[in-house]
Amino acid sequence: MEPTIVDQNPTHVLFPIISITLASLVSAFDVEPPQEEPVHEAILLVPDGQLDKQPISLAGFWEFYPNQLISAREMVNNPTRSLVQIPSWWPPSEGKSSIQYGTYRMKVVIPPPEQQALALYMPDVYCSYELLVNGKVVGNNGKVGSSKSESAPQWKPATYFFEPTGDTLEIIVQLSNFHHHRTGINNPLLLGRAALLREVKSRTELSDGLLMGGLTCLGLLSMILYFTKGKISFVLYALLCLSWIVRASFSNHYQIVQWFEDINWHLVVRTEYISLYLSTLFGSLLVGSLFPREVSKVFRILFLIACVGFTLFTLFVPPLLFTAYVQLYLGLSSLLLLSILVIVTRAYSESREGATLVLVAAFLAVVMFGYVIMAYQGIFPMNELFFNAGFLLQFIVTLVAIHQRVGKIDSGRDYDLMTFDGATRS
Repeated sequence: MEPTIVDQNPTHVLFPIISITLASLVSAFDVEPPQEEPVHEAILLVPDGQLDKQPISLAGFWEFYPNQLISAREMVNNPTRSLVQIPSWWPPSEGKSSIQYGTYRMKVVIPPPEQQALALYMPDVYCSYELLVNGKVVGNNGKVGSSKSESAPQWKPATYFFEPTGDTLEIIVQLSNFHHHRTGINNPLLLGRAALLREVKSRTELSDGLLMGGLTCLGLLSMILYFTKGKISFVLYALLCLSWIVRASFSNHYQIVQWFEDINWHLVVRTEYISLYLSTLFGSLLVGSLFPREVSKVFRILFLIACVGFTLFTLFVPPLLFTAYVQLYLGLSSLLLLSILVIVTRAYSESREGATLVLVAAFLAVVMFGYVIMAYQGIFPMNELFFNAGFLLQFIVTLVAIHQRVGKIDSGRDYDLMTFDGATRS
């Protein structure tokens, strides 16, 4: 953002930014239930040559059989059948409790030239599934059951390879959830050539590795700067990098589960949530260290108490309970980002040294945080490449901004135009 377009009134700068953040926040608390269609079979026709170009999304209407784990034979003339969209959470009409189980089905018709080695990408679901193609089990995650004692949760996006036996693929997903507040499939399945989906999987894992490797390098560089300059801001930035490395390993593609398939699901979900709390905590403390006069001690203490409270809550209560309150924390984090934007924009409008890059970094944080919230709500599927590249860019800009800013904090040039003493300081 160029200084020439910034008015002395910070609200001119904040208006579009606040609009983006509030839109994300509204999305987090006001999610429409999935649409339903008149009951008939869910069939998808694949055009000739489509699978040779790229994998196709199986988003759309699927047959849905609530509170039943059934085979194709048991679906004939089944009166409970309805059509439900994927991606979506399960419809409220099927029960408000998150303790549910059910079966999805879609038939995919492929032309003869497409009947070669295929693969299905299955995203992580809430919270266990069994995947069948033409009556054969091709993959599973966790253990599906009709009760808590019969099921076991797990989150692991996976790609399954198979040979089609005809021109019609009958895809059935049996799903159960007795452990998380939400239930359903929040990202679409993908169908494609085996080779193409292998490439997608490799790109995703490579981008995850680049993000975690990049953050590791940035964190180490920040600690080197701390030992040379002695500024606590660099330590807070390194802790922010560490917490986001943990989050990147324990969310989205769940790389930690790819490495350790038998890792405990309760450990994974608790680590995922706590890493989010710690990331926002270190981020707020970092801004406070860069603009100590603008960020009051009361603000820091209150947010510290909130983060510690959510962390303890996540550690000691069942996931079914603490996952129900993540929306509250997302709302608190949105308000935190708005406060940070007000602080940084005010500093920028007052020509505080080094505030320009901090403002850019804060804006990038708002964009990425809004993207994460909307993807979490199922408004659109998470794009791993965009997610990883966006956050890595945001962290790079942040470190450059910190390096530029800390050298000015104690200088006479870093004054506050809104105070007479500061404005007249030489």
